[in-house]
Formats: sequence, structure tokens, C-alpha cells
Amino acid sequence: MLPGSLVVLLLLSIQPSAGHAQSLTWLPFEEALARADSSNRPVLVDVWAPWCGWCHKLKNEVYPALTVELSGQFVLTRINRDNREAEHHYRGQKITSLRLAQKFGAQQVPTLVFLNARGDYLLHITGFVDKKTLKPLLTYIATEAYHHQSFEAFQKKNGF
Repeated sequence: MLPGSLVVLLLLSIQPSAGHAQSLTWLPFEEALARADSSNRPVLVDVWAPWCGWCHKLKNEVYPALTVELSGQFVLTRINRDNREAEHHYRGQKITSLRLAQKFGAQQVPTLVFLNARGDYLLHITGFVDKKTLKPLLTYIATEAYHHQSFEAFQKKNGF
């Protein structure tokens, strides 16, 4: 009986990893920009759409696997590019979700947009990105290595 109890306890102890998604805090866009500025952390903007299966896969599988990197080093926000009613304030303009996504080069979903702590556009990547691919990019942005080297050089130097 004891070995069965141990198995149950082990399974229960593993369960919290599935709960990592709850520990990520996704802020409204304007609040994310303010928090980034005050905490001197870059912003990850997840541009998504409700019908996009790859967007849901990012949210449910990739982000939870990178909870430590994301919650510790980035301010997170999501923009539903199909929401025609939502408006955001960016750089003195009132702009819809679709127009904001387009401003960041997000013509398709999913797209990940990276902004520096001041809200300046850094880069974007379009399409689904797995954990193995995203992790070095997060490190590249969080360490501000983009100021002095290409992503390719960064990957080579750091063994990614």
C-alpha cells in the first residue's frame, strides 16, 4: 500500500508544473508599458487571435515551460488583433488592436513582438515558436545583448 501512496504523492508533486501558466501575469498593454518603464524590463507582446490554434499552443504549452524566464525578466501583454473595439494608447496615438499589431509588423498570428523598457520596438517573430527556439531569444533580449552583437553571434557564443 505504501508504494501506491508514494506514487500518488509523486504525481501530486509533479502537478504544480502544469500550474505555471497561472503564475504568469499578462497585463493590459498600457499597464505593461508603464510597468516596463518603472521596472526597466523589456516587454513581450503576444499578438494572437481567438481562432488561432498555434496561438493557443504558445499560451498553453510554450509560455508555461518558460515561466521562470518570462516572469522574471519580461513584462507580458497580449493583443487580440481581431478585437475591433479595443483601443490602445501608444506613442501619443489612440490605436486599435489591429493597427497596433500592424505597426509592430504583425501581419499574421501568432507574432511575438519585443519592446525595450521604454516601449521602443526591437523586433518581432511571426509564427509558432517552440521552447527550445524561444529561450535563447528571451535571453538575448533580457540581457540587452542586441546592443552589441547579432542574435546569431550571441547564440554561438553562448552555446545555444
